[in-house]
Amino acid sequence: MAGAGAPAILLPISSSHESSHERSRHAATMGCVRGSKRQIRLGVWELRVSLGNDPATGKLRQLSKTFHGGSRAADAALREFVDQQAPGRADGVGATVGQLLDRWLEECERLDLSPTTIRNYKAQITRTIRPRLGKLKLSQLTARHLDDLYGAMKDAGKSPKTIRNHHAIISAALHQGVRWGWVRTNVAEQAKPPRVAYHRVQAPSVDVVRDVIEEAERRDPRLAPLLMLAALTGMRRGELCALRWTDIDLTRGVIEVARSVVVVEGGLAEKSTKTDRSRKVALDPVGVALLTAHRAHVDTWITEAGGKLDPDAFVFSPFVEARTPFRPDNVTSFFIRVRDQVGVSGVRLHDLRHFTATQLIGAGVDVRTVADFLGHSDPSLTLRVYSHAIEERNRAAAIVMGQVLAAKDKKPAELASGS
Repeated sequence: MAGAGAPAILLPISSSHESSHERSRHAATMGCVRGSKRQIRLGVWELRVSLGNDPATGKLRQLSKTFHGGSRAADAALREFVDQQAPGRADGVGATVGQLLDRWLEECERLDLSPTTIRNYKAQITRTIRPRLGKLKLSQLTARHLDDLYGAMKDAGKSPKTIRNHHAIISAALHQGVRWGWVRTNVAEQAKPPRVAYHRVQAPSVDVVRDVIEEAERRDPRLAPLLMLAALTGMRRGELCALRWTDIDLTRGVIEVARSVVVVEGGLAEKSTKTDRSRKVALDPVGVALLTAHRAHVDTWITEAGGKLDPDAFVFSPFVEARTPFRPDNVTSFFIRVRDQVGVSGVRLHDLRHFTATQLIGAGVDVRTVADFLGHSDPSLTLRVYSHAIEERNRAAAIVMGQVLAAKDKKPAELASGS
C-alpha cells in the first residue's frame, strides 16, 4: 500500500507482442511531435505521442491512449493522434480545445489533485466534451459553441448539475489557457449553463440509521462498525477506509483523520484528506466502546489464523492480517444491499454524514465546531449545506428569547395575540 500522498499502485501493462523492429515501423512524425504504437494484446493498441521536453521542468511530455481495431486502423488513428498534437503547444498558436484539455489535465496531475477527481474529469472530457469540441481551434471557440453543447446535453436528458460540472471543467481549462497566453479571454464566462435548483439535504432519521446498522451487523461484522463510526463521526467513506489503528487513541478517545483511500486505475492509493488537512475527531464512550469491541474481534480473528496484527494495520479490512483496506466502492455496494434489505432505497452512504451534521446542529452545537468535526474547509460551506437545520435552531432560539422576556403575568401565546 502506498503512503500518504503517494502515487497509485498500478498493475503493469502486458508486454507488447511486437518486436522492437516491428514497433519502429509503426511510428509517425510531424514537426517535433513523434508517435508510436504497440500492441498490448490482439486487437488492442497503445498509441503514444512524444511532445518533447517541457520548457519549464525539462521533463519529457507524453500522451497515450488505447485503440481497439486492426493494425492499419491503428496506424490511421496514430497519424490523427500525432496531427492533433502537432500545432505549436508552447504558446498555444493553432492549438485546439482538445489540446488545451490534455495540457490542463497534465497540470491537474502536477498539482496532485485527487485521482478520483482526475478520473472523473477525464471521463467527462472523453465522453462528452472532446467529441463535440475537441478538434475546434481555440481561436474559433465561442460562447455559442458552449451553449450548443449544454443544450445538446439537456436534450440527451442530462441534469443541470451534470451540465454545470462539464461547464466547470471547460471554464477551468480556459482559465488556465488565459494564464498561459493561449487565449485572450475565457469565453466560458459568457456561456449560459442551466441553473441548478437548490435541493434541501435529506438526512435519514435515527430509526433508519439504527435499522441499517443492525442489518449490517447481521450481514458482516467487519463492516458494521465502519457504518456505525460513519454515523457517529461524519467521516467520509475514503477516510474511514484509510483509518489505521495508529490513528486511534482509545485512552483519550480521539481519532486523527489524516488520509483517504481512493480507487485508481490498477488498484488503490492513499492520499491526503479532501481539504489536504488532518483533523482530530473526538469519540464519546459509545465510539470508544465500538472500536474497543471491534479491536477485540480483529485480535481474535488473527490469533485464530495463527498471525499477529501489525501495529499499523487498517482498522477496517476484508483480510485477517488487515494490511489492505476495504475498497470504498465495495463499502458503498455493501451499504446499498443493507439499505435495500431494510427498505430505505432512497438513503445513500453519504447521507450518514448528513445525519451526523443535522444531529449536531439540532443539538445546538455551533457551526464552527460542526465544520471542524466534519472536516469542512470553510464554515460557510456548512452554513450553505445545512441552512435548513440552522433555521430550525434559530426558531428554537426565538422561542427561548420570547420565554425569557415574556411578561410575568402573561404567557407567550397571550402576548402574540395582543390580549
